[in-house]
Amino acid sequence: MPKPLIPEAVAPDLLERLQARFHPWPLINDWNLAIESVAPGRATMVLRPGPAVTNGPRGTINGGVLATMADMVSALALSTAFDGLMPFATSDLHIRYLEPAKGETRADAVVIRLSARGAVTECRIHSGKTIVGLCTAHFAIKPNLPG
Repeated sequence: MPKPLIPEAVAPDLLERLQARFHPWPLINDWNLAIESVAPGRATMVLRPGPAVTNGPRGTINGGVLATMADMVSALALSTAFDGLMPFATSDLHIRYLEPAKGETRADAVVIRLSARGAVTECRIHSGKTIVGLCTAHFAIKPNLPG
Protein backbone atom coordinates (compact mmCIF):
# COMPACT_ATOMS: atom_id res chain seq x y z
CA MET A 1 0.00 0.00 0.00
CA PRO A 2 1.38 3.43 -0.89
CA LYS A 3 1.92 5.92 1.89
CA PRO A 4 -1.19 8.04 2.50
CA LEU A 5 -0.68 11.78 2.42
CA ILE A 6 -2.27 14.68 4.20
CA PRO A 7 -3.93 16.64 1.39
CA GLU A 8 -3.23 20.28 0.75
CA ALA A 9 -6.97 20.95 1.04
CA VAL A 10 -10.01 18.94 2.08
CA ALA A 11 -13.13 18.53 -0.03
CA PRO A 12 -15.52 21.45 0.50
CA ASP A 13 -18.22 19.09 1.77
CA LEU A 14 -16.04 16.96 4.08
CA LEU A 15 -17.18 18.63 7.31
CA GLU A 16 -20.84 18.17 6.35
CA ARG A 17 -20.27 14.51 5.40
CA LEU A 18 -18.55 13.77 8.72
CA GLN A 19 -21.26 15.57 10.69
CA ALA A 20 -23.98 13.64 8.81
CA ARG A 21 -22.16 10.37 9.57
CA PHE A 22 -21.44 10.93 13.26
CA HIS A 23 -23.88 13.47 14.67
CA PRO A 24 -26.79 10.96 14.66
CA TRP A 25 -24.82 8.64 16.99
CA PRO A 26 -26.38 8.50 20.47
CA LEU A 27 -22.97 9.06 22.06
CA ILE A 28 -22.51 12.33 20.16
CA ASN A 29 -26.05 13.50 20.94
CA ASP A 30 -26.21 12.33 24.54
CA TRP A 31 -22.87 13.90 25.37
CA ASN A 32 -23.61 17.08 23.37
CA LEU A 33 -20.47 16.76 21.24
CA ALA A 34 -20.09 18.48 17.89
CA ILE A 35 -17.55 18.24 15.10
CA GLU A 36 -16.71 21.90 14.63
CA SER A 37 -14.08 21.88 11.90
CA VAL A 38 -11.75 19.81 9.75
CA ALA A 39 -8.71 20.91 7.78
CA PRO A 40 -5.82 18.97 6.26
CA GLY A 41 -4.52 16.78 9.08
CA ARG A 42 -6.56 18.66 11.70
CA ALA A 43 -9.93 18.54 13.42
CA THR A 44 -11.77 20.25 16.27
CA MET A 45 -14.64 19.02 18.42
CA VAL A 46 -16.62 20.92 21.05
CA LEU A 47 -18.31 19.49 24.14
CA ARG A 48 -21.07 21.43 25.85
CA PRO A 49 -21.36 19.27 28.95
CA GLY A 50 -24.49 18.26 30.77
CA PRO A 51 -25.27 15.79 33.54
CA ALA A 52 -24.42 12.76 31.35
CA VAL A 53 -20.72 13.66 31.25
CA THR A 54 -20.02 15.46 34.51
CA ASN A 55 -18.88 14.18 37.89
CA GLY A 56 -21.84 14.98 40.11
CA PRO A 57 -22.15 18.28 41.98
CA ARG A 58 -18.59 19.40 41.17
CA GLY A 59 -19.58 19.75 37.52
CA THR A 60 -16.20 18.65 36.20
CA ILE A 61 -16.14 16.59 33.01
CA ASN A 62 -15.42 12.90 33.49
CA GLY A 63 -11.89 11.89 32.40
CA GLY A 64 -13.18 8.97 30.34
CA VAL A 65 -15.33 11.38 28.37
CA LEU A 66 -12.29 13.57 27.67
CA ALA A 67 -10.29 10.52 26.52
CA THR A 68 -13.12 9.44 24.22
CA MET A 69 -13.38 12.95 22.79
CA ALA A 70 -9.60 13.02 22.19
CA ASP A 71 -9.75 9.65 20.41
CA MET A 72 -12.66 10.75 18.22
CA VAL A 73 -11.20 14.10 17.19
CA SER A 74 -7.81 12.49 16.50
CA ALA A 75 -9.51 9.96 14.21
CA LEU A 76 -11.31 12.80 12.44
CA ALA A 77 -8.01 14.62 11.86
CA LEU A 78 -6.49 11.45 10.42
CA SER A 79 -9.56 10.82 8.26
CA THR A 80 -8.69 13.91 6.22
CA ALA A 81 -5.92 11.82 4.60
CA PHE A 82 -8.64 9.42 3.40
CA ASP A 83 -11.37 11.90 2.33
CA GLY A 84 -13.33 11.13 5.50
CA LEU A 85 -12.98 7.35 5.41
CA MET A 86 -11.44 5.62 8.40
CA PRO A 87 -9.44 2.54 7.34
CA PHE A 88 -7.59 2.58 10.65
CA ALA A 89 -8.02 1.68 14.29
CA THR A 90 -6.68 3.20 17.49
CA SER A 91 -3.83 1.03 18.73
CA ASP A 92 -2.89 3.11 21.76
CA LEU A 93 -3.83 6.36 23.39
CA HIS A 94 -2.06 8.24 26.16
CA ILE A 95 -3.75 11.11 27.95
CA ARG A 96 -2.40 13.40 30.62
CA TYR A 97 -4.97 15.31 32.63
CA LEU A 98 -3.56 18.71 33.52
CA GLU A 99 -6.49 20.50 35.14
CA PRO A 100 -10.16 19.76 35.78
CA ALA A 101 -12.38 20.52 32.78
CA LYS A 102 -15.58 22.44 33.44
CA GLY A 103 -17.96 24.09 31.01
CA GLU A 104 -17.55 24.20 27.24
CA THR A 105 -14.49 22.18 26.27
CA ARG A 106 -12.67 22.03 22.92
CA ALA A 107 -10.37 19.35 21.56
CA ASP A 108 -7.98 20.20 18.73
CA ALA A 109 -6.13 17.33 17.05
CA VAL A 110 -3.33 17.29 14.51
CA VAL A 111 -1.62 14.46 12.66
CA ILE A 112 2.08 14.65 13.50
CA ARG A 113 3.30 11.52 11.68
CA LEU A 114 1.79 9.46 8.89
CA SER A 115 3.16 6.35 7.21
CA ALA A 116 1.70 3.50 5.16
CA ARG A 117 1.07 1.45 8.29
CA GLY A 118 0.40 3.94 11.06
CA ALA A 119 -0.15 7.47 12.24
CA VAL A 120 0.51 9.49 15.39
CA THR A 121 -1.72 12.35 16.46
CA GLU A 122 -1.59 14.97 19.18
CA CYS A 123 -4.68 16.41 20.80
CA ARG A 124 -4.92 19.39 23.13
CA ILE A 125 -8.04 19.78 25.20
CA HIS A 126 -9.01 23.26 26.41
CA SER A 127 -11.64 24.35 28.90
CA GLY A 128 -11.95 28.08 28.37
CA LYS A 129 -8.40 29.38 27.98
CA THR A 130 -6.91 26.62 30.13
CA ILE A 131 -5.34 23.51 28.64
CA VAL A 132 -6.82 20.65 30.64
CA GLY A 133 -5.54 17.61 28.76
CA LEU A 134 -2.83 16.52 26.38
CA CYS A 135 -3.21 13.31 24.41
CA THR A 136 -1.16 11.37 21.88
CA ALA A 137 -2.59 8.46 19.94
CA HIS A 138 -1.30 5.88 17.50
CA PHE A 139 -3.52 4.48 14.77
CA ALA A 140 -2.82 1.28 12.84
CA ILE A 141 -3.75 1.81 9.21
CA LYS A 142 -5.55 -1.24 7.81
CA PRO A 143 -6.51 -0.80 4.15
CA ASN A 144 -9.01 -3.67 4.36
CA LEU A 145 -11.06 -2.03 7.14
CA PRO A 146 -14.33 -0.50 5.99
CA GLY A 147 -14.24 3.29 6.10
